[in-house]
Amino acid sequence: MNIDFYLPNHSFSGIRIATLKGGMLAVMLTSMMILASCASRELKKVRQMPIYDVDLSNIPDGSYQGDFTYGKHTYVVGTTVKDHRITGIDILSNRNTKHAKKAEGVIPRMLEKQTPNVDAVTGATTTSKALQKATENSLQSGLKRE
Repeated sequence: MNIDFYLPNHSFSGIRIATLKGGMLAVMLTSMMILASCASRELKKVRQMPIYDVDLSNIPDGSYQGDFTYGKHTYVVGTTVKDHRITGIDILSNRNTKHAKKAEGVIPRMLEKQTPNVDAVTGATTTSKALQKATENSLQSGLKRE
């Protein structure tokens, strides 16, 4: 069956147009699926990433900065240690999204438990883990300064 598409002073075979559009659509959909698969793998990797305890008895008083990059954003925190206790965690760089703001709820948990190795905030797991890893990295930088 051949369906013709007519425009003033032009005629096109509807099948050829459909084939061209179908091919372009297939390429676009394939590209989107590949990108989604890569993003999904990175998301899974961050969600399953281990967060480690850091021995605060080996960290001198001071302020330490740490970061963690996930996707296109680098999360940055400043962690203050006094008398081998975490006395403050300031978020220096976070995304401006609903989930990112919700993930900030992980900070009081880390302060209470005195470790970055705490449960992530439900509904903001990935960003929570990014902030936890940035905090872990900041404390690790204190160990390296000794």
